Amino acid sequence: MKRVVLALLLATLIGIPAAAVFAAEKAAAPSDITLTGEVLDLACYVGHGAQGPDHASCAVKCAAMGQPLGLAASDGKVYLLLADHADSSAFTKVKTLAGKKVEIKGEPAEKDGINALTVHSVKTV
Repeated sequence: MKRVVLALLLATLIGIPAAAVFAAEKAAAPSDITLTGEVLDLACYVGHGAQGPDHASCAVKCAAMGQPLGLAASDGKVYLLLADHADSSAFTKVKTLAGKKVEIKGEPAEKDGINALTVHSVKTV
């Protein structure tokens, strides 16, 4: 019985600091940002530099076919747009806005030089 109590006490003493570290990491996670810019069809943008209102109808077709989407943001960066695993409705709406100027709220990320934004909401501007 003493061993069980000692094991529980040890588990508690180890678990409390671990929980505090986990909570601190979660609190430090990046929060949503809001970016304004043009929704890009990345296949045409990267391959041919195509963007703007003249390319909008093609961009919508490419988005509907599943080509990757991006945002040419006013901060000078191009972001790969990602669907939120929990709710992809905002990303689905972005597909219909290819070639348009929008405001997107989402969680930013960067990996190996790629800027990305998980889309949480979108509206045209």
